Amino acid sequence: MSMYDSKGRKTKIAIVKMHGAISIVNAIPTCKGSTLGIGLGMSVNVSMRDGGSGIITVNTGSTDFVHNIIKRIIPYGILKSKDIDIEIRSRIPVGYGLKSSSALSNAIALACHRLVDAHDDSHGYDGITARDIHIIGDAVSASIESKVSITGAFDDACACYFGGIFVTDNYARRILKYEKVDEGINVVILLPMGIKRSDPMKLRQPLLVEHFNHAVRLAEDGRYWDAMVLNGLLVSSLLSIPYHLVLEALENGALAAGISGNGPAVTAITDSEKKASDIASSWQNYGEVIRSRASNEKAMVSIVEG
Repeated sequence: MSMYDSKGRKTKIAIVKMHGAISIVNAIPTCKGSTLGIGLGMSVNVSMRDGGSGIITVNTGSTDFVHNIIKRIIPYGILKSKDIDIEIRSRIPVGYGLKSSSALSNAIALACHRLVDAHDDSHGYDGITARDIHIIGDAVSASIESKVSITGAFDDACACYFGGIFVTDNYARRILKYEKVDEGINVVILLPMGIKRSDPMKLRQPLLVEHFNHAVRLAEDGRYWDAMVLNGLLVSSLLSIPYHLVLEALENGALAAGISGNGPAVTAITDSEKKASDIASSWQNYGEVIRSRASNEKAMVSIVEG
């Protein structure tokens, strides 16, 4: 049985569930980064209707960015006779460094691949497949072309898509290290009031590149929390994000704390519910505080045709 819209046109819908992530090491200074998947989620429905003329509508977000992904994946011969409608529902705050762009680009890329290849069932495998990396590659390329990312954020895309912890070479689009994370890990996020994002190119300060390289090496050695603390110190100084926010989290028992992405979100990691509550309390006067958990959940997609 097929699904039809109000005009009697056949419709196929791809429903994608994707998660956000936080930074362990920012990739802009060296093109190598490390990221941790978290439980904040996003749901994206991409509907493809027969009998259209290539019209693409989006309920939110950058339409140029979204159009770029769709046109990269869905062949023109198919797209010209379809209408595409995209509905995005997200719990990931936008513009704070919590990987909302990577989650969205991944979700749309995954949906489009499934719409043109509905019989592909590799998404059901709880691991990393060549098909998954190809989908992420399309999302990363579109991010660079649309100028929503400097490096393409391959590290962010991997953590959003697969969950867990990744260390990647974003220039080569190569996974240097991947492992699942203890899902009992608490993640506390501060969206600070009155702090605007700075120019991320400030992170390419030549005098500090070797320190970022050291943070990457720490992450490759599995010393993720040491890497996150060092990254937080470097990023906060270069982007003028108050470091006392990070220090307060560490003083309240965080295993690690730092700046996610290019900020201004400040994040803290702890293995204790009590310490997570203490950190959240200490931050509550500085802005909105969000609680989450580390996540190993891989992106999910399903097709509805009737």
